[in-house]
Amino acid sequence: MITKEVKTYDFNKPEKISKDQLRNLQILHENFSRVATVEWSAMLRTVVQVRLESVSQTPFGEVMAGWSVPSCIGIWDIPPLEGQMVVYVSPEFMFSLIDRLLGGQGRGAPKIRDFTELELVLIRRLFRVVSGAIKEVWHSLVNLEPNLVEIESNPQFVQSFSPNEPVLFCDYSAVIGDVSGKISLVVSFISLEELLPKLSAQHMLRARAKGEARLGEERVKDVDVPLVVTFPPIQLALSQVKRLKPGDVIDVRTPVSDKVHVQVNDRLLFKGVLGRVEKKRAVKLVSVVTY
Repeated sequence: MITKEVKTYDFNKPEKISKDQLRNLQILHENFSRVATVEWSAMLRTVVQVRLESVSQTPFGEVMAGWSVPSCIGIWDIPPLEGQMVVYVSPEFMFSLIDRLLGGQGRGAPKIRDFTELELVLIRRLFRVVSGAIKEVWHSLVNLEPNLVEIESNPQFVQSFSPNEPVLFCDYSAVIGDVSGKISLVVSFISLEELLPKLSAQHMLRARAKGEARLGEERVKDVDVPLVVTFPPIQLALSQVKRLKPGDVIDVRTPVSDKVHVQVNDRLLFKGVLGRVEKKRAVKLVSVVTY
């Protein structure tokens, strides 16, 4: 007789995301903490640490119950996906970011209160980092264009999800100076539904390799390399070289219309012709040097 293990199933907490998919979502959302840490630290010129604590699927009502009042809650549209994404930042941590942005030590407000209009403007600036982090999280699966549409201070006013709706809940801890706080990222199942097939182990391995290659390419793009334009070399007697002084004109014996050499990192790669673009001297590449 073959017996099967009986598993408990809670209909109030339907599991629409498998454990493997949840594990891969956790790997993806670690990118959020890395981007937020780097970008906020650079913006505020101090150490900001954001760390992913857990990823789970939970009814939105339970998530919202853990949010304080007043809160700092950003609501994003995430085209081309349906639905919205919500990011909660604990007010003590956000006040510390604002204090640091205004030139303070990042100590935050002595008493938690609603944000002023000026502070909301600064929060939108700080949330640009969140938009970039959201985009980085999903770039291997879909090219999101996150758009911050609203900032709420009361969780009860967030209408993006119903209280019983299962959502992906990403819980982060955040630290700036002596102040610690929480960041929560919430995504509806409606938004994830069409992406779940892409969260297989095989697809994730390909996406990770593609992402690492893209990251390497982006890093290489920022590397400075010298570019030098020269006429073909000429020969001078040593006695002529010894008589040279600042202001002398050297006859290269080459017409201006002739091709010049374009060297990149001391390697001859192109030939070009000299010209002007508006009032600036320029060189036009006309051929590639083959070896």
